[in-house]
Amino acid sequence: MSSPIDPGNPFGSENRVSPRPEIRVARSPKITAESFALALLVTSSLQIMENLIPRIPLFPWMRVGFSYVIILPFLLELGPGAALALLLARNLTAILYGGQPFTTFLIGTGAGAIAIFGLGPMVRFGYKRGWLGIPGASVLLAAGFNMAQLALVKSTLIRHAGFYFLIGPMLAWSLLSGLLVALLIRYSAADLEGMLLSGPGIRPPSNLNVTPLEKPAGRWGHWPFVLGLFLLAGLFASKSFYVQGAAFGLLLATSRDRGKILWQSWPFFFYLAYLDLFHTQGVYWIGDWITREGAARFVLQTARLANFILLGRWLSVHFPWGWARRSQSPYLQGFLFSLPLMSGIFKSSLEFGREMGRRLWSGQREGILTHAFDAWRNRMHAAAVSEISGIERLPEAGELKSTVRPPGP
Repeated sequence: MSSPIDPGNPFGSENRVSPRPEIRVARSPKITAESFALALLVTSSLQIMENLIPRIPLFPWMRVGFSYVIILPFLLELGPGAALALLLARNLTAILYGGQPFTTFLIGTGAGAIAIFGLGPMVRFGYKRGWLGIPGASVLLAAGFNMAQLALVKSTLIRHAGFYFLIGPMLAWSLLSGLLVALLIRYSAADLEGMLLSGPGIRPPSNLNVTPLEKPAGRWGHWPFVLGLFLLAGLFASKSFYVQGAAFGLLLATSRDRGKILWQSWPFFFYLAYLDLFHTQGVYWIGDWITREGAARFVLQTARLANFILLGRWLSVHFPWGWARRSQSPYLQGFLFSLPLMSGIFKSSLEFGREMGRRLWSGQREGILTHAFDAWRNRMHAAAVSEISGIERLPEAGELKSTVRPPGP
């Protein structure tokens, strides 16, 4: 029998030689399309729950990182490749269902890749050797991600060295958020083990289709998306205000919401104004506060940032989803399996969040994500059955009773 689950060993293990924090399941974990789909669905629900929490106005990127409750076990048990695949899939669903700009996707995925491949192997090695526990691994990964994200935002959007004054606050936030994620992993131990040891009871339909939200390629195929990427690279390299201004006028004129997304990105423009106008050396222009060079830099960087945001939204709409159909990778197959199930993810995530809050409030912390795991597992089962029975409508995740349990060790 496996050892009892305790705070030092959140998943339990056989032949445990020390009480140190360790993630080690009783059997070797494996990745299948269905286990990856389940992980992605729960990860996406956690991200939606987190997005509903009000953020600090001037620090909108400071988030707890609830989705790392799933991503971190993927890293420690399956390696950096599996963890990055889950992060990438989560960010792709944010483009599709959340309308996330493609530039935000690039920065978030880039920061995650740097953290997972830069720190991940060392964290996993130290963890397996017993030198590092779950809290330490979580804090290190959070710090790596936040520092990488800070560097990418500074180099691509803000472009001012003064932006690094956020290093201290973000490191402190990494400590708090990393410990909270480790605590949630502790309370979700049994469900995480069931996910990593997902059995063959659920199989994805054989005729996986890309979500109906995908637009037809049209007569030009996917060349508009490719050309959009080249345009994005050109705008990143250009230092001409005339080029940036002309691109801004064109992108704003073709924007469906008339630039509403720019208003939602106001913290980035605030930092541009603060750093460029008041912290750029040169000849004073307005009092002893603003230099001509600072004003010129602010106008150029503002136009470039607006172009990144508007073009990023356009690229997300024209992303070529169909290329994944031909792959036999369990990651891509699981990703495609999960997409049709996400039609009711917002409503379901609200229900999961209420259940999570209720359990925290009542002190029933063990199995805090059981409701979410069970509901998505049942919905996946219904999707597989519907292919055989011809059912056209799948029940929402919250409409299913929790009857399917993860396989035991």
